[in-house]
Amino acid sequence: MITNLFINGCSFLTTRPKAGVKTHTGIELAKLMDLQLISLAAGGRGNTRNYWTTRVWCEKFPEQAEKSFFLIGSTHGGRMDFPTNDDFKKEKFPTMETTFRTWKVTDRDAFPFTEWLVRQSLNIPEMMQIESIRHLLALQDYFTSKKYPFVFYNTLSDSAITNPDVQLMFDAIDKKRFFKYETSHHQYADSTGQVISKDDYHPTAEGHRDWANQLKEFIDANNLRTYE
Repeated sequence: MITNLFINGCSFLTTRPKAGVKTHTGIELAKLMDLQLISLAAGGRGNTRNYWTTRVWCEKFPEQAEKSFFLIGSTHGGRMDFPTNDDFKKEKFPTMETTFRTWKVTDRDAFPFTEWLVRQSLNIPEMMQIESIRHLLALQDYFTSKKYPFVFYNTLSDSAITNPDVQLMFDAIDKKRFFKYETSHHQYADSTGQVISKDDYHPTAEGHRDWANQLKEFIDANNLRTYE
């Protein structure tokens, strides 16, 4: 019997109390599904951390994992997570021994490294796409092997795919369990006027409730609460 909603992702699955947003999609979906919320989401982090911490949690707490529905918010692939030896924000996630920081392709402090990579012929859009896709495929394979019910969605989007190899691998993600894969929560909230402000693109409380309601409809319409 499913009793937990496990979520992982970036700041789109966390509250923003300074902006008056004291809820998020995970909280709202847990209410709608009548499930206990378990969250490992962290603002500013990427898909490597999403994958790693989700797998570690499942292996540490197999009895809880077997009673969980998994909601994974895939962020854009320009966030490159790396483990730290300084226990960065370890107090926020006491069940995890590995802590992460993130360098972003667009960060000014990372520009010298990014410029060096570009000189080595780095294809930034494809790097970002591969970073996102490979972690979703790895989680999909894991959840499938364990028969854990799950749904993916994009919190942020990467650029349009033009490489047929990348498209081939994107097509290998089970779209039955990938909500609105052609867009992202960010794009949807922006298009519907559900962002906090022009300077803060995160969803409003209503934006989170709207997205959660649509997620529940998608889950129920496709009978996704259990793994078939």
